[in-house]
Amino acid sequence: MKYCIYIFILIILSTKATYGQRTGGQRSSFSLSNLSSAKNVLPDSLLFTDSTALKNKRIIAYSLTRDLGDSYIAPLDTNKLNYANSTLIDGHGLSVAYLGNIGSPAQSRIFQERGEANDFIFADPYTYYTITPQNALYYDVKTPYSNVTYTFAGASVNKEERLKGVLTSNFGKRINVGTDFDYIYGRGFYNSNGTKLVSYRLFGSYRSDRYELNAYLSNNHFVINENGGIPDIAYITDPDTKQQNGRDIDSKSIPTRYTSIWNRVRNKQYFLTHRYNLGFIRTINPVDEEGNTKEIFVPVSSIIHTFEYSDHRRRFYSSNTSVIDTCYSGIYNFDPELNDKMSSWTYKNTFALSLREGFQDWVKLGLTAFIRFEQRKFRIQDQPEILKENPIDLNNSILYPIPPSIQFPLTQDFSEASTYIGGELYKRQGSILTYNARGELCIVGDDLGEFRLDGELETHFDLFGEKLSLKANGYLKNITPAFFQRHFYSRYFWWNNNFKNIRQAYMGGEAKIEATKTTFSAGVESIDNYILFNSEGIPTQLESNIQIVSAKLKQDFHYKALGWENEVTYQLSSEKKELPLPQITAYSNIYLTAKYAKVLTIQIGADAHYFTEYDAPYYEPATQQFQLQKEGQEMKVGNYPLVNAYVNFHLKQTRFFVMMYNISTLFTDPNYFSLANYPLNPMHLKFGISVNFNN
Repeated sequence: MKYCIYIFILIILSTKATYGQRTGGQRSSFSLSNLSSAKNVLPDSLLFTDSTALKNKRIIAYSLTRDLGDSYIAPLDTNKLNYANSTLIDGHGLSVAYLGNIGSPAQSRIFQERGEANDFIFADPYTYYTITPQNALYYDVKTPYSNVTYTFAGASVNKEERLKGVLTSNFGKRINVGTDFDYIYGRGFYNSNGTKLVSYRLFGSYRSDRYELNAYLSNNHFVINENGGIPDIAYITDPDTKQQNGRDIDSKSIPTRYTSIWNRVRNKQYFLTHRYNLGFIRTINPVDEEGNTKEIFVPVSSIIHTFEYSDHRRRFYSSNTSVIDTCYSGIYNFDPELNDKMSSWTYKNTFALSLREGFQDWVKLGLTAFIRFEQRKFRIQDQPEILKENPIDLNNSILYPIPPSIQFPLTQDFSEASTYIGGELYKRQGSILTYNARGELCIVGDDLGEFRLDGELETHFDLFGEKLSLKANGYLKNITPAFFQRHFYSRYFWWNNNFKNIRQAYMGGEAKIEATKTTFSAGVESIDNYILFNSEGIPTQLESNIQIVSAKLKQDFHYKALGWENEVTYQLSSEKKELPLPQITAYSNIYLTAKYAKVLTIQIGADAHYFTEYDAPYYEPATQQFQLQKEGQEMKVGNYPLVNAYVNFHLKQTRFFVMMYNISTLFTDPNYFSLANYPLNPMHLKFGISVNFNN
């Protein structure tokens, strides 16, 4: 690993020396029309509504809106404070449930932060580590920009490390190309809990007044060593009863449900969005004191095309099934080894026409119409006819001989296609009132009748001399259930479901007072035909309606060197058994900051993640889904403060930290479970460093 870091840094430095002179210190030409504000994605402080706001920025990062490719400013991870917390999976949201090890499957405990299930549901647990067309970053830089981040923790037997990097450069004013990658390797603090994640992306953009293009290709390869969790939680909650020779058992020696089982998930993507702008030349007269004039291009409309291809593959395998076979009630194939395989391929083509906002003073809104064509193919396992009616039952020892005519693996292919039409109406310019409304409907194909409507309205005004912003948002959805929720054939699970469409309705609002650093939001969601994975690990559709009420308060305090950041969320599910959620989830971070020699910033403090006790889900490796706990093995998870003490340093373009993770075990009962039967890592030291190269 050390040699990989040295080689990567050497490549960056050599690239800077090679390309630093070619750019001539010039930046790509962005205009107001190039940068749209997606207010439903970013806070106001990160939005730019005129080109002068970008004039002196040396590095600009931006993302794209869904399907249509409108660009908006995205934040770079360059904060001087709270760097240590941002490197944890816990730092990716208010509260995240995961398997303990870095790079392991994860799910937000905040229901509103969970997205729709993808057709390839096995990729959903890795959303915190994957790049999508919606979160991918593109760049415009005056000089070549690169960043290297390296974090590590633990000793040789349980070491975890992560290496991330990005390298990008402009070639002239219009072209930018770059690459980024993410490498995670965690041996794990528990037996058979290792992870290895490798992701990389090659991206580029071309931006001129008339033509704009953004594209990337990416590859993700995730390998997870599955152990099924810890059957006996007393090893964590009451270690004194499990001592050997008067000493606590090392976490690596705690028995797990099984060993030598792996999940491998692969994904590659090709993405391209481009547009041709139609407009006219406007003369600005004068633009300076000397009376000089300037001509600018004003886009009136755009012709847009977006292409997306995604290839997903999953394999659940082991050469030794003597233990894991006993953990399930039946076996649905003759294969002597565990070797579940499933794949999916998705093609999307979107064509759109857009009337741009603000090309004349009286044009106060923008309007876009689009049509999207989707094709999806799936490959899953099949089984001999004899097993479709009579699965192997280990409890009754019903075994069938393998017919010599059967060749493994048996597979079955499915194909689906759908055509959507939709539109977007928006007003993104102005400080008093902005809004965005979007809708789409499937008119032909397997998803016939599926639709999504969502919208947001925001206003700003002064109240008693203080700036106040109010926001209302909501959506209405009628969604076709994911393919693998409907069809799934494997060694331990087999289902074909004729599910109804999932209907969701949400309405909420937010109020923000900038002067007091106060943000309050609340909302209610109603769901019909909700799909969950029951205690047997099988997807089930509820006939009853589920309602989720939520409220969130965020309050920060700063006084001289003291900082105190707080966030708390209240959630209430009408069906606590089918949709268990922690009622209260909170985060608090208190620290002191100091600056030395005008260049070194030091932050020392501690933060805590907390959620109330609830029936947390269980992660099932055979389906890679978060399901209800198994009957007879229920346990409560929560009511444990995860406290981390840290020291962050910021020196010019370098950030580094030292953290003591999970120090709560020093002053409270050790009940540090993240999911049912899956504990967090015990107390240990973490280190990290991040360096920017953009001189």
